[in-house]
Amino acid sequence: MPSMVRRRLLASALLSPLAPVLAQGYPNAPVKILCGSAPGGPTDVAARLASRWLSERLGQPFIVENRVGANGQIAIQLLTKSKPDGYTLAAIPRGALTVAPAVQKSARYNPLADFTPVAIIGGFPYVLVSRNDFPANDVAGLIAYAKKNPGKVTYGSAGTGSSNHLAGELFAKEAGVSLSHVPYKGDTPGATDLIAGLIDVYFMTPSVAMPQVQAGKIKALGVASTAPTQLAPGVTKLVAAAVPGFEMSSWIGLLGPAGMSPEMIAKINHVINEESVRPANKPAMLTIGQDPVIVTPAAFRAKIEQDMTRFSALAREAHIELD
Repeated sequence: MPSMVRRRLLASALLSPLAPVLAQGYPNAPVKILCGSAPGGPTDVAARLASRWLSERLGQPFIVENRVGANGQIAIQLLTKSKPDGYTLAAIPRGALTVAPAVQKSARYNPLADFTPVAIIGGFPYVLVSRNDFPANDVAGLIAYAKKNPGKVTYGSAGTGSSNHLAGELFAKEAGVSLSHVPYKGDTPGATDLIAGLIDVYFMTPSVAMPQVQAGKIKALGVASTAPTQLAPGVTKLVAAAVPGFEMSSWIGLLGPAGMSPEMIAKINHVINEESVRPANKPAMLTIGQDPVIVTPAAFRAKIEQDMTRFSALAREAHIELD
């Protein structure tokens, strides 16, 4: 076991006898939620929604602090250096937490050893979409066409090493097909080229994809989740129907430094899980483009571990490396 991990686990064990006492009155002072994106971005908006829920339910201000820079890495590094007293948390998207360490040398943190998974504020599955005149109307048809035309089907992404880049690589691997990657500087220019018919398919966020699907400018082939989502109304087909078990989503997690007490974690987790499914909060969740994702802290940790294993292996096999 690496010495850093061993020290963190030892510190956690030494603190554990005091945890119930410390957590009884938690929180009794303002709590900071670090956010690595600019105000108005998806992670920021989700963090502010969670901060409102927690402030109202736990009786202390939960204040979002934007620490923008290095693709979210500044906020993440600040969290690793914070005390595990429950008064510094961070809202971190899946890509920054688990994809970045798999593809970036500069992401010098271990998502399991350096953080305490607390709750997931919300998430969304990617939607697999195609240009309107693509000769397939579902995922099975796409796979059949790609097998007849190896390497000729192009898929776009928000950039090399992005979550939807890995989605395309994962799909190609699990479907047994060869696809050609076309990276863009974000999803918006990629969507523009897809509409123009310059690329074939794209794993796209529902907020970008659905207005174009509903306007008849592109086709939805399937949702990359285990069930249909309210974020993609009318799209009932699943990628997993043709590629069993396939899932690719993004979520925004709430995490603390390593060593937070289980009692503190449980308080926050309970509020987030309960508020995210409250009917009165459904419009707010739709506005930020997120589905509720109900997880225990242990299940959240298991998700992170699964991502680390899957994305690291995928990045090695596909030779995806940044920096």
